[in-house]
Amino acid sequence: MMNRIRTSIYLIIAISILFSRCDKEEDYNINNLNHNVIMILGHAGMGDMYKYPNNSIESIEPVIRIGADGTEMDVQITKDSVLILFHDETLDGRTRCDGYSSPYKYNWSEIKDCYYNTLIGNIPVYTVDEVFGRLPDVNELYFSFDCKLEPDLYYDVEYRRQYLRSIKRICDKYNISNNVFIEGDLNFLLLGRELGMENKGIVIGSSVDEAVTNGIFGIGTTIDTDPSEIKYAHSKGLYVMMWGAKTDSGNKKAIRLNPDILQTDKPIPILMLFDRFNFDYPIP
Repeated sequence: MMNRIRTSIYLIIAISILFSRCDKEEDYNINNLNHNVIMILGHAGMGDMYKYPNNSIESIEPVIRIGADGTEMDVQITKDSVLILFHDETLDGRTRCDGYSSPYKYNWSEIKDCYYNTLIGNIPVYTVDEVFGRLPDVNELYFSFDCKLEPDLYYDVEYRRQYLRSIKRICDKYNISNNVFIEGDLNFLLLGRELGMENKGIVIGSSVDEAVTNGIFGIGTTIDTDPSEIKYAHSKGLYVMMWGAKTDSGNKKAIRLNPDILQTDKPIPILMLFDRFNFDYPIP
């Protein structure tokens, strides 16, 4: 009886190892423009299911400490041109600033005490400057700015100039332009180039051919994109940034599409899969 149980256990272990190896062989077969390595960025930090709010240093620092290359950030500007990290259109509901509308309606001094509605600690809305200033070796990390434009001013050129100049100032301050991707529509990215910005643009809503014609660095897309579109982008020399990986299976779906850069809400399993997870860091 004991021999039978022991044999069954060995069989289960052998099968598990076999499937694990097959899974790794498939998932490691990367073919992209980034030297066949996927750049792993957290989605606004550790992702949507983490206990601390997205875009907070409490969520951003852990994803970097566990081994990610950097993180995506949702970026907005205040009326006085301070870059802040915040996703929603209004401060009302997401923070304790009841009744407050868009961050752009206020100077930074008016909203700096808008703490998130969370059961864990007093977590403020952070400026990009505060986060960059607190991260060690920030110049060795990568960031993608998901630029949340004010809906009422979305097509206003002067507003866009104000926004882009704010990004340029912070990138110049930390000498980090080459490591900060800018996500936006084609006109937004071209305006940034006109202003002398050196950031790599990730275009949203344009075709591969439009991106190539205008000398854009890469395209942004989701894990549901047709594989042929990814291959076509790569054939034209365009990097592919991908998002929508909210689960472990979503990570693996993305990996099979061979993106160059992946924003993930599940950084732990994908870093483990790639043997890049830092086990020495105690995740808060």
